[in-house]
This record gives sequence, structure tokens and C-alpha cells, in this order.
Amino acid sequence: MFVLTFVIYLLTFLTFVYAYKISFFFFGLFRIKEGKNPHLHPATILIPARNEEQNIRNCLDCLVNQNYPENKLQIIVIDDNSTDRTAEVVRSYFQKYPFIHLINLDQCPPGISPKKRALQAGIEAAEHEIIFTIDADCQAPLNWVKTMMQHFTDKVGLVAGYVFFNRQHEKNLFQKIVSLEFIGLTTAGIGSIGAGDPIIANGANLAFRKRAFYDAEGYQNESHIISGDDDLLVQNIDTKTNWQIRAAINLDAVVQTAPPATFIDFMNQRVRWASKGLIYKKLSLVFFLIMVYLFYLMLFISLPFALTYPASFPYPLFAFAIKLIVDFLLILKGTAILNRKDLRKYFLPAEIFQLPYIIYVGFAGILGTFEWKGR
Repeated sequence: MFVLTFVIYLLTFLTFVYAYKISFFFFGLFRIKEGKNPHLHPATILIPARNEEQNIRNCLDCLVNQNYPENKLQIIVIDDNSTDRTAEVVRSYFQKYPFIHLINLDQCPPGISPKKRALQAGIEAAEHEIIFTIDADCQAPLNWVKTMMQHFTDKVGLVAGYVFFNRQHEKNLFQKIVSLEFIGLTTAGIGSIGAGDPIIANGANLAFRKRAFYDAEGYQNESHIISGDDDLLVQNIDTKTNWQIRAAINLDAVVQTAPPATFIDFMNQRVRWASKGLIYKKLSLVFFLIMVYLFYLMLFISLPFALTYPASFPYPLFAFAIKLIVDFLLILKGTAILNRKDLRKYFLPAEIFQLPYIIYVGFAGILGTFEWKGR
């Protein structure tokens, strides 16, 4: 009897924590305002790339055709010891676009994050104060730089934008579910910024001041952590500096990429993302992530029993119902912002899929069982 009572009280507490935080993110979305800075400040765009021969051309084509003055743009591709023709493709742009530059890096030393090392090299070479980052397998809309720049008032140090999966690459049910699940994750991050408690962002669509980067001590305290060039930077700027953080939700600021091609690719990506969870600097965020993990674990264990004996043990059903409600509110808003209402019909399969996968990636992330760019 004591065990049952404990389980009920614990599940109730975890449900409250989860519902409160997701609602916090949801209402934060309504506090995000359009940028009104009219000045077209010079900008440097950094593209860290490793073995991106197949993708880098599409990325560069979007950037060289930006609706932005060419004399105010600098594009730096940092070739992270690629073994394919990435550097050769970049060099083919030099004659026509003199504002494109290439940095070649050799083998990354052990114990150093390759992506952070690449970005650090690009930041040091950047000629301009405002720096944009995008991944080599991504494509930006033609007004991307202008739209993000509109949020840079004098007090703003970082602007985060949406990254979303390109619907043209959604070939099957799995990729539809993954796209919807990714909307929920990114919308929560955008909502946290609107609510005034930034927790996550995506380095494939980020812009920040070089001064804000150095005021937050850059990557110097996390250079050994493989991932986190985005989330940790956002949290450091928020907690260590007086710079403000903003979010851009206009469609002109949405960067697109391809969804993971296979289930293994998806799991490897999410394990890599989960690997940084317990080293976040915000203790409140670490607490929330632990509570979420326990919440998912308890639902995964108890839901089958509750479905079998709903009359005698309905509590997991109530908890799952509350989760569905708050998650759906977030999904409603996110799909509306991104004009992807067509994905809402996959909501229930995505929710069911979430339970086992979150439990696995949370555990595997702590163990660091993932691969990144062949390393």
C-alpha cells in the first residue's frame, strides 16, 4: 500500500512539473515580438563543414543570393579536416564571390570538440561584430540575414531562429513523425526565449555578437564537450552577461534541413543532443530534465498496467492525458508558426513513439554512446 501511494504522489508531482514547464514555454511564444531594427549591420556567416561535398553547394547558393548588400557580408567555410571534395567545391566560388573565405583545419586533437574548434577558428577570423552560424547541410531563405538582423537592437547579444525539416525530404511515416516531434522540441526552445528563460537553441540558425560571445567566455569552459556549441552558448550569455536574447519566428528566418534518413541516424543524433543535458549550467534546467526523464520512465512502466486495469489504477492515464493536452497546445502553435498544420494528424503516434525513445536516448546520452561525423 505504501509503494502504491508513493507511486501515485510521485507521478502527480512529475505530471505537475511537466505540465507547468510546457505551459511556460507555450505562453512564452505569445511574448515574442517582431524585430524592428532598420539597420543592415555587416555580418559574418560561419559554416563549419566536414565531408559536406554533397550539401555545401546548396547552402552557399542560398547565402550568396541573400537579399542583403554584398559589401556587408562575409562568408567563412571552416573545412574540418574533410576527406572528400568539400574544400574544392568552396574554392569554385572564389572568383565570382570574393566575400567567401575558406579555413582549412587539420586533424582535431583528442579531447576537443571538433565543431567548437571549427567555430572558434571562424569567430577569430570574422571581420564583423555580428556572426551568423548555419550548418553545411542547411538552406536559408533569401531574407534570412535581414530578418534575423532586425532583432539586433543595441542590447541584444544573441538571436535564435527556427530550424525545420524540409517537407520535400519527408519520404515515409517515420520522417513525418520525426518532423512533428522536432517541431515540439524547437518550439519549446523558442518559447523559453520568449518567456525570458532561454534554455536551448540550434546552431544551424543562430546569430550573436562577437562581444557577447567573449563576454560569456566563449567555449573555453566547454571545449571538451562534443555537443553544446549552441545550447551552452545561449545559457552562458543568459547567465554570465547582461546581453538580451531574442527569437525570430518569421518564416523568412526559418532554416531548413533534411530529416534523419534512417532510424539509426535519428537515434544517434538524439543521443548526441542528450549527452549534454546533465552538464547544463542552469540547475533549474537540469532538475527539469531529470524530472521529465522520470516522468517518461514512470509512464512507460505504468501505462500498460493502467490500460489493462483502468478501474483500479487510472492515475497513469490521467497523467498521460495531461501530457497530451499541454503537448498538443505547443504543437498547435508550432505547426501554425511553421505552416505545417498537415503534420498534426501524426500527433498521437509521435507521442507514443516519444516514450521509449526518450528513455533510451537519455540513458545512452549519459554513457556517450554516439558517433559524430565519423568520429
